[in-house]
Amino acid sequence: MSAPKSNPSNDLKDLIKKVQTLRRQVATLAGDDAIWRDFLAIHANGEASIRVMTSRQLEAVIRALHAAGAPKTRAKAAGDTRFPYVLDGPMSKARALWIEGAKAGKIRNRTDAALAEFIRRVTGIEMGKVPYTMMMPVIEAIKEIGTR
Repeated sequence: MSAPKSNPSNDLKDLIKKVQTLRRQVATLAGDDAIWRDFLAIHANGEASIRVMTSRQLEAVIRALHAAGAPKTRAKAAGDTRFPYVLDGPMSKARALWIEGAKAGKIRNRTDAALAEFIRRVTGIEMGKVPYTMMMPVIEAIKEIGTR
């Protein structure tokens, strides 16, 4: 069975979405339309509209946006297990306690998904939306599990 062919129209749409996303991440280009059109004309051989650009021109604009300060991020690989939430303050402490509890054998499932479910059960709120003030009961509950 052969690999599915990519639709050139979808490839252009994806490039256009990427250009629009990167534009918003460069402060000097985000607001003023005239500056944006000048930027496009300079980097895309005179074209001032991304809708009529070729994929080569769009890729040149993407490279120029990265050079102008838009962050380069790697595509998230399948099975990427990095923690998807901000790790600062109480969230960091809760995760560290969770991992230590798992290492000590007190917590059977040390995954971030299990921690997220635990936080949801304790607070009633999804992990990424829990305010700092509501993390103290979570931390105390994890400590209690560790002392059992």
